[in-house]
Amino acid sequence: MSGKFGWFVAGAGIGAALALLYAPRTGVETRALVADKANDAWGSAQQFGAEAQSRGQQIYANMKVKGQEVYDSASASARTVYGQASEAAQGAISDVSDRMRTATGNVKPVFTERNDELREKIDAARARIAAQVAKNAEEAKEAEAPAEPIQAEAEVADAAEEPKEIAEGASEE
Repeated sequence: MSGKFGWFVAGAGIGAALALLYAPRTGVETRALVADKANDAWGSAQQFGAEAQSRGQQIYANMKVKGQEVYDSASASARTVYGQASEAAQGAISDVSDRMRTATGNVKPVFTERNDELREKIDAARARIAAQVAKNAEEAKEAEAPAEPIQAEAEVADAAEEPKEIAEGASEE
């Protein structure tokens, strides 16, 4: 786009130069006319530049105000959202805390009940073990008891045979 504008300006300059060369006026008049037109153009350019600067400053001021409004609005929205999120998080934390307390309250009786059941099972197992030990001890006594009478009978038989041996030994002599 700037290439086309550049060619346009170059063409305008060339056209102005040719117009000056073929002008019907004298050189002094033409130079005076060119100087007047150049001064008018320079004044117009300065006026246009001043207006552009003024508009630029006005646009900058408007954009600054709009930017501040957008920033303030976004900041207020962010604070609102943060407050809502914070309240929601606090509510969730409170809810979870309550549920944990409830769960803990519900779990303690179950643990106590299971603990009592386990103790009862342990006590029953101890009783069965004690009964088995007692039964084994009684069986061991019964196993030893017949051996003692048999041994006693053997001792009695031996004792009965001793006098016979003594008597037989005395009769042989």
